[in-house]
Amino acid sequence: MANALVEVWQASPEGLYENQDERQPHMNLRGKFRTDENGRYRFRTLRPASYPIPTHGLVGDMLRAQGRHPFRAAHIHFCISAPGHQTLVTQIFPQDDLFIESDCVFGVTSADLAMEFPLHNDGNAPDPDVTGEYSTVAIDFDLSPGESRLPESPIGS
Repeated sequence: MANALVEVWQASPEGLYENQDERQPHMNLRGKFRTDENGRYRFRTLRPASYPIPTHGLVGDMLRAQGRHPFRAAHIHFCISAPGHQTLVTQIFPQDDLFIESDCVFGVTSADLAMEFPLHNDGNAPDPDVTGEYSTVAIDFDLSPGESRLPESPIGS
């Protein structure tokens, strides 16, 4: 679908989103893109990392009482919207993540969300300034017809 809005965001390797960490630059690991005339999009980011959620207070008490760990499986968030189509808000997860089957907030709700992030070291990275190992992921999203309603953007204007 041409001209769909694709918003992406993820936590840093330390497990913090840029709005939680004053050391990160504004909009770090966040992006807003439009699909091209063929409905394609492309972006470059870091491989997502697992991270612990805060364990102080009631959430920590609940996790400890249940004997559960506090780790989120690594993930990248997506919000995709287009006029005349329902807005899709989802996440994708590397299927080899240590916490894929035990995500502390039960975020991996479908096997379709767990994807291969194949590692390459062939010298053929998509961008000329990338050297060494890199991963690629190809994701097609389908939007259902309907009303396009956007939640408040985590990306900003």
